[in-house]
Amino acid sequence: MANVKNFGAVGDGKTDDTAAFEHAIRMGDGLLEVPRGDYVLTRPLVVALDRVGRFSIVGSGGQARLLMRGAGPALHLVGTHNRTSAPSDFREEVWQRERFPTVSDIEIVGEHPEADGVRIEGTMQSTLVHVLIRRCRYGVHFVKRARNVILAGCHIYHNRRIGVYLEHVNLHQINIYGCHISYNPEGGIVVRGGEVRNIQICGNDIEYNHDEKIEGSADVLFDVGQGTIREGTIIGNTIQARESPGGANLRFLGRGAGSAHAVGALTISGNLLGSQETVLHLVASRGIAISGNSIYSGYKYALRAQECINIVFSGNSLDYNSDYKGESTDGMLWERCQQITLHGNVHVHTLPAKLELPGSWVFRECQDVTIAGCQILAPRGRGIYLERCERVLISGCRIGPGQGLGNYLSALWADERSRAVYVTQNVVSKGKEGDVILPSGSGQSAHNLVLG
Repeated sequence: MANVKNFGAVGDGKTDDTAAFEHAIRMGDGLLEVPRGDYVLTRPLVVALDRVGRFSIVGSGGQARLLMRGAGPALHLVGTHNRTSAPSDFREEVWQRERFPTVSDIEIVGEHPEADGVRIEGTMQSTLVHVLIRRCRYGVHFVKRARNVILAGCHIYHNRRIGVYLEHVNLHQINIYGCHISYNPEGGIVVRGGEVRNIQICGNDIEYNHDEKIEGSADVLFDVGQGTIREGTIIGNTIQARESPGGANLRFLGRGAGSAHAVGALTISGNLLGSQETVLHLVASRGIAISGNSIYSGYKYALRAQECINIVFSGNSLDYNSDYKGESTDGMLWERCQQITLHGNVHVHTLPAKLELPGSWVFRECQDVTIAGCQILAPRGRGIYLERCERVLISGCRIGPGQGLGNYLSALWADERSRAVYVTQNVVSKGKEGDVILPSGSGQSAHNLVLG
């Protein structure tokens, strides 16, 4: 083990220790030990794995701190692997010299406006464990290419722009679990462009990644651009923020749901989601399963979906505890979506709305919609509002007024341009407009129980 102090590092927070670290990386045995101290860096520590060989940097139980006072990453891990993660695609020298670079038990602090934490490119099995990164531009920054990444038990906290940033990277297999990723104003986890597959975001606390002065912040953002992002899970996380302009907790931005540039094949399950202008914002996404989440405080929208295909929204609770105060609209808006199913959801409005909506669940120009076994209580005027929709089945639902909100109009309202709407076997309450409002030629209502 190469102790950096044996190579001349001081760690007093004043002395420039960059040359000492570079000497230790170049001449050490690949296991770099950093004891307690504050180590000043003025340029990136570039670890070229094909030259350095197998590499790990280990802090002293989290007591070691790297103070990055130059532009660029404090640590830059560079590999040469440019193929897939299949065993047959590995050159022997990658296994011998480059696999599994590890950063653990260390803190990185950005003390330059363009300082980054860790930059990763061309690596196989790069692993960050028990790392604290703060005040950097980007906490962990992936570029060009990487395979089989693990971020575990890390704190990516209060960075200048983005916490975990996959920037136009070709990356397959990344697991992010057990981390706190918070107070990064442009985004907690941001994937922008590139080719990303098999991204697992599990069991994290992803909070307050927003800025009231920045438009469009998101705790988790997948922005396809001209790339492809698909195949992954967002499971068992707490993802919440505060209201910010155009903000979202989860935002997926595809480029055509019927194209290769859709955000696709993702599961969002078992999360606590809320406290933003929009909780879930899906654009040109397909094959998304959203189930078993607790959703609250979508100040404008609990969910907004635009031009999406094959979306399942099931078993979710949209509700508040009794001590929640203030205004929050919590509507759902589906625009130009196809082949969507909503099943077994409970949506109860208990707070006054901030945004005027024609109904709690609004569907505009949607096709092939199934709504079954859901409850919408105390809706925003109407429970379900259909505008220019086709082939809609609504069955086995309970829609009616609730306590404290007295603007109930009807369970369902469809416009005269909607077609093939079938409403059956629901329990609905009659409001000021009636119960089920279906203009002639738009569909059929039958076998519903209507309460006065």
